[in-house]
Amino acid sequence: MKRTVKSQTGVVLVTSLIMLVMMTLLVVSLVRTSVIELKIGGASQIAAQNLANAEAAIWAFMNAPNNRTGFVHGAAMDVDLSDDYDFSLPQFQHLREVTLTANELACGAAAGVGEGNMTGEKSPQAVYFDVRADARDGVFAGRTIVHQGVRALLKSCGP
Repeated sequence: MKRTVKSQTGVVLVTSLIMLVMMTLLVVSLVRTSVIELKIGGASQIAAQNLANAEAAIWAFMNAPNNRTGFVHGAAMDVDLSDDYDFSLPQFQHLREVTLTANELACGAAAGVGEGNMTGEKSPQAVYFDVRADARDGVFAGRTIVHQGVRALLKSCGP
């Protein structure tokens, strides 16, 4: 009997070491997977935050007191939001990381649904703008660009 116990001692040790190695490999692979999931989740969160910041900046631009009635033909648009909003306040800090541009695309006959096909001097006119917001994350270098079309009805596109 003593001989059997001594021979089994080595087998138990080897089996224990094999199981320990397998469990170690399993834990290492799980840690790698969770790190990758954290990176993907972080990138997704940054992209969502940048998108929200860009959309909020466009909303703030369109509702700024200087721009509410400023969408007219040939207008120089004020894209500097720091004139209208105090970036030091917590509710406007996200606007600090956004760059805005507003370009007039066209001015002509209004082509909206239900406006018919009126022609002549009294036909409705419209000016079309492209408002572009470029939101960046200063820490992780994420970037999102949002374009918003703006149409404003006018009496005439001419001077």
